[in-house]
Amino acid sequence: MVTKGKDLMIFQKVAEVYKALASATNHTLSISAAVMEASSKDSGKWGDNEAGRMEWEMGTENLFVQLDFDTLFKAMVAGEKLIVAFEIASNANNDEGKPADGWAIGDGGYEGEVLITSLNANAPNGENATYSATFKGCGPLMPRTKA
Repeated sequence: MVTKGKDLMIFQKVAEVYKALASATNHTLSISAAVMEASSKDSGKWGDNEAGRMEWEMGTENLFVQLDFDTLFKAMVAGEKLIVAFEIASNANNDEGKPADGWAIGDGGYEGEVLITSLNANAPNGENATYSATFKGCGPLMPRTKA
């Protein structure tokens, strides 16, 4: 089954509660591996490589909500590590939009500890203000399972 982009979200974990970032318009998850040269005289004509260090990051683009921006700003300036998850909302497909109790995280997805490495606010004339943030992984990105 194909996942709709509107249903896949970034959630921040605070204590044992996951909260979706408000008014999101786009989320991304990127995983990359450095490549280490592994060719030798035995390799022949073709080179060989091995996977090296793994890195990951998440990104978010949102309509500007002052409280959320302030929370991320304080965490970034303090160098505070956050726990974030990339997962489908379990109460997605709500025709009415955001449920009164907010979006609830599903039982799967991916989770890890991050530092905020960029936070950008955009306030164009005649349009909605927005912000974007990049979360750089600190350690492994792990499959998430419900406790």
